[in-house]
Amino acid sequence: MELNECWKKKYIRKVEVNIPLARSLIEMSGVNENSVNTAVIDEENISSYVYLAYESLREVLEAISLLKGCKVLNHICLGELLNELLDDFDFNSFDRFRYIRNGIGYYGRKVGYGEGKEIITKIFSMKKLLYDKYIINLLK
Repeated sequence: MELNECWKKKYIRKVEVNIPLARSLIEMSGVNENSVNTAVIDEENISSYVYLAYESLREVLEAISLLKGCKVLNHICLGELLNELLDDFDFNSFDRFRYIRNGIGYYGRKVGYGEGKEIITKIFSMKKLLYDKYIINLLK
């Protein structure tokens, strides 16, 4: 879905900047990341932790959107919006993470242990980059 279509279908809408909500999303993102980082992850549960890592990233992305005055109602449009708003947003990686998360959540697909650990590492690297570059500045 293209960005214009997201706006037309009202999957993205302008809102007032909501710092308390953004801070809450950031806090929950940290809780989710901590849960993944302190878990005993194995072949059986890796898919659940990939899903949780993705949610941690999504919460930071939603916080950035809110701090830029936008509310986004679906993940595809979230990626499209941030690809437009942020100079160095890695849309292709985000879209891959989204696809994997949807496979787990909607189709019961499992992720192998090695692949899952790699995905989790990449998700948290993306999250840290975005947090350091955008969240800190937007909350000032």
